[in-house]
Amino acid sequence: MNLNSIISKLQSTFGVTKSELVVVFFIVTGLLGGVIIQNLYDNKVHDKLQDEIADIVYHSLDSLAEVQRTTYIGSDVEDSSFSELATADTVVKKDFFSSQKKKEMPTGKVNLNTASKVELMKLPGIGEKTAIAILEYRQSTRFNKPSDIMKIKGIGPKKFEKMREYLEVR
Repeated sequence: MNLNSIISKLQSTFGVTKSELVVVFFIVTGLLGGVIIQNLYDNKVHDKLQDEIADIVYHSLDSLAEVQRTTYIGSDVEDSSFSELATADTVVKKDFFSSQKKKEMPTGKVNLNTASKVELMKLPGIGEKTAIAILEYRQSTRFNKPSDIMKIKGIGPKKFEKMREYLEVR
């Protein structure tokens, strides 16, 4: 009996396709191989190796978590030669629960013609994409009045009303 006749006999017996039969063969072969290796392998060596691997993985995860916890976004440059950079950016400490905090509102009026991306993102309803769209728009066209912000895609009358009190144009 050759291999093709065995395969067709198994297909007809179990009512499966050739692909399904191949998958089952590999699963069964893998399981049998695992049982054989487990019985031949010294359990003490296996446990020690498994503990060493676990220690390496936990140490790596702890290191990554510490880096994530202590990473800062922004600039804390105090040098007067970089004053424009320092005012355009802010230091924001990354916080694990930052997504649960309420959005920080602007402390004063935001000038649409000079505000940084970070300042624009403090406006109600303005996220990163919209802030970038505002910056790109003002590269070619200056804002003449606060309501000009409604020319930006995604900012309509309702959203404008929520941010109106924080906007100015100079």
